[in-house]
Amino acid sequence: MKPVLTLVACLAIGACTTSETSRRASPDIALPPMKTFSSVAVRAPAKSNARIARDFLDLAFTLENGAKMPRFTRFEGPITVRVTGPAPASLSPDLDRLLARLRREASIPISRVAADRDASITIAPVPRSQIQSAAPSAACFVRPNVSSWDEYRARRNDPGTYWNRLTDRSRMTVFLPRDVSPQEVRDCLHEEIAQALGPVNDIYRLSDSIFNDDNFHTVLTGFDMLILRAYYDPALQNGMSEAQVT
Repeated sequence: MKPVLTLVACLAIGACTTSETSRRASPDIALPPMKTFSSVAVRAPAKSNARIARDFLDLAFTLENGAKMPRFTRFEGPITVRVTGPAPASLSPDLDRLLARLRREASIPISRVAADRDASITIAPVPRSQIQSAAPSAACFVRPNVSSWDEYRARRNDPGTYWNRLTDRSRMTVFLPRDVSPQEVRDCLHEEIAQALGPVNDIYRLSDSIFNDDNFHTVLTGFDMLILRAYYDPALQNGMSEAQVT
């Protein structure tokens, strides 16, 4: 059995131990106050291990614009997250719930740190108008190797911030709008943090995933958690080619 298929099969049955990506903007509609829940009901992926393995490769080695990723990349060691600048009131509790799910369901060692600490992932809430000026079709996005909006603007054309130039992941920033509904903020948190951690692609055929530009799912699904858990399995390493992962 091929390595990634073995890995997916193992994780699926619980036998194992151990350009920017963006969320597409949704139409402006009036929404009621968002309800919050203490836990999320997650269903196991309803597809074959071989298909999940194919999905994993497509998510890990192809960018949203169709360009190929020459190597597999992820964070190594404990991952930290900070929030900088003014943030919506709903962001902090939603972030805490998301990080708890990532620890519990994907076995990722991820935790929050203070805003003045260096962090693996920075959450930078900015006015929606700034995001629209930089990426008109995006509701939010994540960029490698920057830590603030000013640095993003200064290094926007720097190849060191391009996804397909990465050899590993050490610093990511999620830019999301601070002046939108709580539900839009939560949706951005889920997709962009997941892409900062793992998959760099959105695939229309994935009806059971947040990694689908149709925005059918707005929070991480059981399939998404399985993919993220596979991303951080010890069997995979930074720098592996698609052939090596396959």
